Amino acid sequence: MKKPLFDAVIFDFDGTVADSSEGIFNSVLYATGAFGYPRPSGEQLRYFIGPPLQHSFMHILGADEARAQALVEKYRERYRSQGIYEARVYDGIPPLLSLLREAGIRPGIASSKPTAFIQKILAQHGLAHAFDQVTGVGFSQNEPDKAALIRTTMRGLALPAGSRVLMVGDRKFDIEGAHLAGIPCAAVLYGFGSQEEFEQAGADYIVPSPQALRAIVLGD
Repeated sequence: MKKPLFDAVIFDFDGTVADSSEGIFNSVLYATGAFGYPRPSGEQLRYFIGPPLQHSFMHILGADEARAQALVEKYRERYRSQGIYEARVYDGIPPLLSLLREAGIRPGIASSKPTAFIQKILAQHGLAHAFDQVTGVGFSQNEPDKAALIRTTMRGLALPAGSRVLMVGDRKFDIEGAHLAGIPCAAVLYGFGSQEEFEQAGADYIVPSPQALRAIVLGD
C-alpha cells in the first residue's frame, strides 16, 4: 500500500459525519416558537448547521446575547430529549473510517456541537470508539471558535511533529478554522454548504461524497 497523504483526518460532525438536520431544524422551530418569533425560512434553518448556536440565533433573529442564550437553552431542551434521536450517520462514513484505520490514519472530530450530544449519537450508531479524539463544546455561553477546537483535537491526537492533518467539513467555518489552525480543508458537497461557499472560503479540496475523500487521504 502506498503511503497515505495524511496522518490524521479531523471531521466536523453535523453535515459531515451525520445528517443531524431533522433534529436541529425541529429544535430551532421549537425554540423560536416558544419565544414568539416568525417561523424561519428553509435557508435560515440551514444556517444553523455549522456555526455556534448562539451566533446563529443572533445572526438570523437579530437577538441580543442574553436572548440568544435563552434560545439556545430552549433549543437544547428539545434536542436533548428528541432531536438527538433524529440524526443519521451518512452511509459512506463507517466504511471510510474503517479504511482510515487500516491505513494507520488517526480520525478525530472537531465540532461546535456539545461533546455529550456527539458521543451519544456516535454510540447510537455503533461508532462510540471510531474516533481517537472527539472535541466538541460544553454548555456554557463562551465556547471556543473552530480553529481552537481543531487545535484541541490535534493535541488530543498526540501526533508526532511534522504530521500531516486534513480537516473535513461542510461549511465555510470549517475551512476558515482549518486555515487558522494551519492545516488544509476538504469541503464536502453532501452536507449543507455549497460549491460557491467553498470556493469563496478557499477550500483546498471540494468533494461530492465520503467515498471521494478516500482518494485525497490515501492518494489513490
